[in-house]
Amino acid sequence: MLSKIRQFFDRPLAEDFGFRHQLFASLQSGLYVFLFVWLLGGSQFGAGQSPVLMLALFGLGCAVAAFVANYAIPRLLPRLYDEDRWTVSRHVLHTLMVLLCISAANQLILRVSGNAYPPFWQMYGIVTAVGFFPITVGVLLAEQRRLKRNLAQAQTLNTQLDKLHQPAPTPAIPEIPKGITLKSDTGKESLNLLPNQLLYVESVGNYVEVHWLNFMFPQKTVLRSTLRAVEDALTDQPQFFRCHRAFLVNLKAISHTTGNARGYILKFSGSEQEVPVSRSFVKAFEERIL
Repeated sequence: MLSKIRQFFDRPLAEDFGFRHQLFASLQSGLYVFLFVWLLGGSQFGAGQSPVLMLALFGLGCAVAAFVANYAIPRLLPRLYDEDRWTVSRHVLHTLMVLLCISAANQLILRVSGNAYPPFWQMYGIVTAVGFFPITVGVLLAEQRRLKRNLAQAQTLNTQLDKLHQPAPTPAIPEIPKGITLKSDTGKESLNLLPNQLLYVESVGNYVEVHWLNFMFPQKTVLRSTLRAVEDALTDQPQFFRCHRAFLVNLKAISHTTGNARGYILKFSGSEQEVPVSRSFVKAFEERIL
């Protein structure tokens, strides 16, 4: 039982903390609060105060608080909000933090407007009861749809990969493949490979780890460089693709693709390593394969 609960909370999720998405979502939250309180008959405010104006203030406060929690805070704490590590458990904690910000905004509005307000813990309990389950259920349903879509699409991608791996007709005059050279920032270290030897490149701090095949044996070479520099060195090699902020892969070396709620997971011939395709690169990856 405990293992199933742990597996549920460790499930990967994809969340877009971008400006446009969160601005739109925050405005939706504000409208939801306005309509929800209005339908409950929320019109008991101080004398001379317009109920519609107060409800509009609550909606605006909710929208601003949600935007700060969902956009500004992730910008301040990028490691904590790493897309590749975003799970159900992290999203639940984040949702509780968002509701905390909204509760603080409600308290501030009531206090400034001269209305009576409950203790903060009571306000937080009310806001959580109203907003936690709709937010969480909505996210989980959306992720379930995304997971189902990516799993199905992965099967189509695997069919296309099988076609990509089929040997091309042998030309009358054999063509010698053009080699590639990857150099360190200082130029003192370099690695010379044939394109089909290179599996993928991973960015690790100020270095890149180049994973390649020596015949059928996987090798790793570390160079002091950036993934952007490697990408620039491979511009004339269309089989290489940036699938993640930290990974560049050889499309012809991919042996299998699986899907999850964030995007895809790639496996390579001759290597047990799995490489993610992040949410922002999913569409471009599909276009390259399909």
